Amino acid sequence: MFNLIPLSYEGEFIEITTLFRVLFPILTLVFVVGLFFLVPTKSKKATKITKITIASFLIIMYLIKIIFNVLRAYLINAENHNVERYLKLAFGLDIPSIMIILSCVVLFISAFSNKEFKFVEFLNYSLLGVGLPSAFISLFSANIISLNDNYYHILNIISMLFNTALIFIPLYLLKTKDIKINMLNFWYAIAGYICALSICMTLSLVIREGNFSEMTYSQTLASIGIRVNFPWHLLIIIPIFLIISFVITYILSKIFKKYSYSYSNENFQAKDSQLKKNDFFDLYAFATKTVCCMQGFLILFILAAIIRNPYGSLWGVFCLIPLIMTLFCLFATFEMEKQALINDENIFNKDNKIAKKIITYVFLGNFIFGFSFMGQIKNERESIVERKQREEKRKNRMLNNK
Repeated sequence: MFNLIPLSYEGEFIEITTLFRVLFPILTLVFVVGLFFLVPTKSKKATKITKITIASFLIIMYLIKIIFNVLRAYLINAENHNVERYLKLAFGLDIPSIMIILSCVVLFISAFSNKEFKFVEFLNYSLLGVGLPSAFISLFSANIISLNDNYYHILNIISMLFNTALIFIPLYLLKTKDIKINMLNFWYAIAGYICALSICMTLSLVIREGNFSEMTYSQTLASIGIRVNFPWHLLIIIPIFLIISFVITYILSKIFKKYSYSYSNENFQAKDSQLKKNDFFDLYAFATKTVCCMQGFLILFILAAIIRNPYGSLWGVFCLIPLIMTLFCLFATFEMEKQALINDENIFNKDNKIAKKIITYVFLGNFIFGFSFMGQIKNERESIVERKQREEKRKNRMLNNK
């Protein structure tokens, strides 16, 4: 998250840099915990104002970052022919920046709407399982920059504020019960990570700017003496990040046990009050989640291995394929879970529009899986017809016996 020049790069001020690395994470976490207890959540009005204030503050900081980099490009670096680099950095579309944008979207939606949206739940888990771990890791990898370069200090402060916000916002949404932790929904965080990586990988390969989420070169691994060429370092970064994300989410689920328990209880009672859940869509919803989580990283890694132009290449746009497939897997899962609770056999009718919509989503999510799903839909429809025919014959026999 921090795009800084280490103060100790040439052996200067090593003690200050070390002190900063030790104190900064501690002070940030203490500050976040203090905010967590101080920010009110008792009234809806106070919560709404708080969400709007935080989102507005983030937007202002993001705009300042853009304006500052643009001005720096044209007013300061024009003579050094370094304009293009700073224009790339202006929007800073790495994973933390994407999470900041999503934070603003989530805060505004939850402030102005009382309805529960599945897609907002996905965004919430992305903030919890992607944004928070990213910010937490960056706490321990930040460096002070040269004391002689005052321009960097402005971006430095903004980065620190963003970092604090990404840790605080998911915790605040947990406190307001906008996020209700259920470890069964951790797959949302994995899907969110795939989407964020797809965007960053695309930008990294098209624009060829190393700032994009360490996709083309891992500074973190290099700092600890591990130099793995692109894209093989992804085999190390992705599993480690997911493990850290899972551990943080699990710990938070234990801390916020009363919230997650009440949520699970409500879910159980809601499902129990329904008719018997449709096993077909329940099973295929789980299968679609599995496909969603596995294929995204696999395809992204294959594409990264093929597209390796160090000067930038439009072929990098193909890295958006996992993003599109993941989103359609999400849409398919949402519809399947809804139909599993409705449990209406008419969904299997040949010309059912909802079934066609689900099949379309599945095909766009993974066309191979789509053929299997369509075949099973047909088998289910035929078995329903056969069952009805057997029931009809049994009724006729009973009437004849009378």
